[in-house]
Amino acid sequence: MAGRRYTLQIHIAGIFFIVVSLLSVLLIVLSYQNSKELNQQLAAERTSQNAERIKLSFQKLTSPVLTAMDALANSDFGHSLYSSYDDDWLSSINAILERNPDVLSVYVGYPNESSAFIRSTKPDFMKEQFSTPEDSHIMVDINSKAGHQIRTHYNDNLKNIRIDTDLISYQPTQRPWYKAAPEDGSIHVTDPYFYLFIQRMGITLTRKFAKIDGVLAVDITLDSLNKFLYSLVDTEETQLMLLDDHKSVFAHTGFLPGTSSGVNQRMYLEAMSASPFNHLFKTSDWEESNTTILHNGEKWSLNLVRISFGGERGLWLAKAIPERLMIKSALEARNNQITISIFGLLIGTLMVLWASKRIASPLRVLVEETQKIRRLDFSSVSTPTSQIVEVRELSESVHMMSDTIQNFLQTLHRVSNSSNFDSLMADVALHCQQTSGADYVMLWTNSADDREKLTLTAQYPLQTEGKLVDLRKLLADSPAMERALQGQHFFSFKPSSTDIERGLLPKSLKHGWLVPLYNREQECVGYVLMGFETSPGSDQEEKLEYIRQFLGFASLIKENWDRVAAQKHLFKSFIEMMASAIDTKSPYTGGHCQRVPELTFMLAEAASKDKKRFPDFTLNNQSREALYFAAWLHDCGKVTTPEFVVDKATKLETIYNRIHEVRTRFEVLKRDAEITYWQRRLEGENEAELDAWLAEEHKALDHEFAFVAKCNEGGEFMDASNIAKLEKIAERTWMRTIDDIQGLSWEEEARRTARGSFMLPCKEHVLSDTVDQKIPWLPQQLRTFKDWEFKLPVPQLQYNRGELYNLSVQRGTLTDEERFIINDHIIQTINMLRKLPYPEHLKRVPEIAGGHHEKLDGKGYPYGLDENSLSVDARIMAVADIFEALTASDRPYKKAKTLSEALKILAFMAKDKHIDEQLFRLFIEEKIYLHYAEQFLPKEQHDDVNEEALIAIITPKPEKEPETA
Repeated sequence: MAGRRYTLQIHIAGIFFIVVSLLSVLLIVLSYQNSKELNQQLAAERTSQNAERIKLSFQKLTSPVLTAMDALANSDFGHSLYSSYDDDWLSSINAILERNPDVLSVYVGYPNESSAFIRSTKPDFMKEQFSTPEDSHIMVDINSKAGHQIRTHYNDNLKNIRIDTDLISYQPTQRPWYKAAPEDGSIHVTDPYFYLFIQRMGITLTRKFAKIDGVLAVDITLDSLNKFLYSLVDTEETQLMLLDDHKSVFAHTGFLPGTSSGVNQRMYLEAMSASPFNHLFKTSDWEESNTTILHNGEKWSLNLVRISFGGERGLWLAKAIPERLMIKSALEARNNQITISIFGLLIGTLMVLWASKRIASPLRVLVEETQKIRRLDFSSVSTPTSQIVEVRELSESVHMMSDTIQNFLQTLHRVSNSSNFDSLMADVALHCQQTSGADYVMLWTNSADDREKLTLTAQYPLQTEGKLVDLRKLLADSPAMERALQGQHFFSFKPSSTDIERGLLPKSLKHGWLVPLYNREQECVGYVLMGFETSPGSDQEEKLEYIRQFLGFASLIKENWDRVAAQKHLFKSFIEMMASAIDTKSPYTGGHCQRVPELTFMLAEAASKDKKRFPDFTLNNQSREALYFAAWLHDCGKVTTPEFVVDKATKLETIYNRIHEVRTRFEVLKRDAEITYWQRRLEGENEAELDAWLAEEHKALDHEFAFVAKCNEGGEFMDASNIAKLEKIAERTWMRTIDDIQGLSWEEEARRTARGSFMLPCKEHVLSDTVDQKIPWLPQQLRTFKDWEFKLPVPQLQYNRGELYNLSVQRGTLTDEERFIINDHIIQTINMLRKLPYPEHLKRVPEIAGGHHEKLDGKGYPYGLDENSLSVDARIMAVADIFEALTASDRPYKKAKTLSEALKILAFMAKDKHIDEQLFRLFIEEKIYLHYAEQFLPKEQHDDVNEEALIAIITPKPEKEPETA
């Protein structure tokens, strides 16, 4: 499948297998084809050799006969027609026939048409053909010119056993053998032909006698050639056949019928259809050839060779052999090659698998390691070693890449987990050194306020003498360096002796890289110097571009740090401005929001060090920042609190102190008393009595106003008798003659109208609680209270400015409505702080700032949290806020407490579980109160503090043991 993947080992082994297999197949095919062609060539050559052997065999067959014929032709044999009866000649002829079994007859012919034949009757076919006696060995025919024939039979001892006579019409001079005899006395060998009378193939040798006129001839059969064909057979299935030009079969190797007759020639032709030689008989013109034919679904190799005996006629040797047998050796060689190839391929594949495993094993390890890199796990990457250069270089590259990424990620991790700029820059310097291989790295940065001022922020190693590099002077003395850096390029340089002598560079520096840090506003925010005590190599220089890209990250860190620092500074300044504004809003509480953070951190520092009492409280950078913001913003809700409520020093004070109105009324009453006095004088009453009455009336009015004024101060507890006396004074009336609706705002006029109109002049009480003095909540305010999450009780009215109602406040100067408004500042603080988007470490700011009025007994506000719900930060804030309020000397409604007085109040609050007892102990034991007093309290508030007595207040007394009888 296209999507399948294989290991390198399989790839190498597969490629080897395919290549070797293809090569083996190619070699086998080529070898097979070559062997096949060679075998075919050898078969053709063997067929030609067979033809030559047949020819040689033929010559071997005829050579002795030729010699004998020469001897007979030059002898007296043939001088007489009846020489054949001569015992000597008969013996000689018999010897020739015995030594040459293929010689059938020796005969002579004369011009007078007489002839004599000596035939061997030893062969069975001769006995059958001539009906000779069983013991006939030689048969002699004497044919006279008159046509008489005398046939004499001789046994093997050449004894006459029978004589037959017959008439015969035989003219030798008309026979081809007679005519063919050369005139020069040489022997003529006829082409093979078919002997009709014996149905055999044979040849005739003929020559003329040397001394007489006559021809000597010898008939020789080719039966021995038929036998000789069997000796030429290569395999059992090989077929050989001798044919003449007329396609008559002279000899074969037994694949045709064994009898020889005229009819049998037809039988040959019929039987030939089952033989591959049938292809020859379908061809009219024969020529020597080597062809391959398909016979009965099998390929046969067919060879045809001409055997010439020197005449025009000759024989054809046809050979047919199955191609599988002819190329048997080629097939065996091919099969052997296949076997050897398979075996060699198997051995080679195993060897290649073994070798490729050695190659692939480190690569497989590299794959496993790169899988870790793929999973972004760079911490446990370990690369293998290998003797193969490419694998080793790849391993080293992967190792270097892994280390570089791991170092980079570690740097990122440290950056993401560090809030210290110097530490971040130290990590950057370390990463530059690890990547570049520099001997030391120095990193300078400048501030956002002054880009010209450079500070050595980080260096590696730490013992590097940074003072040995005066970068500012170095840049000033090297315009080329400064131009390169201004173009945001790195600068590679070798220090000159002048730079070293002037102390601008260390003596050990041999080569340096200086890279500028530019932020996204194209401002240069620093420089990085990588120093080498030897010249850096090419592999180090190749990493320079990566370092430059990485330092872009450092520039981003610097830019973000500058922005974060600016934002933090802005936020801090805004918070301090907000606190200052709150203090400035009320000059009587000025400095409260600034002093509480100082006292808070004094106590928090001590708590963070006391792991016995506060094991889980740690004041790190983030918690310190959260506590800092909470302390500065703990009263930010006071911006919503009316000043006249915050600064209310007397009970009748609103925007102004309304005691002046009451005093005016008493002044009116005194004037009314004087008017009455003079009216009564005019009416003639006793002057002395009137003087006493007026003096008493003025004295009573003065005493009553003094009591009202005293109640207005709020310094004493208003018990029932005082309230009753106040109500008695309120019964006094005075006459108003001017409409009090005039000059009012629309809101005041609306409230005044609710009281109703009175005819002038009208009588009014000197102290009044009228309906228009009761200011209700607005609808939007009531909707807020509907989903009220706080446990602070909401009064029915927003304000109640009734004079008698305010003067009747039992403690302090604030009414319940005003007390709610004062306490509401903490709710507003929480609501305001909740609207700010905080980073994670500042999300507790609303909770810390809003908890400094909670009490450990759960009776505080706004949530009524108890000791199980209050954090240590909020408890610290509560102690700091109370102690600062008790000792503050700028409050108009109370006097500042001395140290001993304030601490005593705190002690009882700790005893009553209003504040944290452990924090109070720490406050005393670590003398935090004293450190605070030395910085913020005037000397007159410093008095002796009995710390043991204070601790005794919060220390439970042991129960007395019951007395025993």
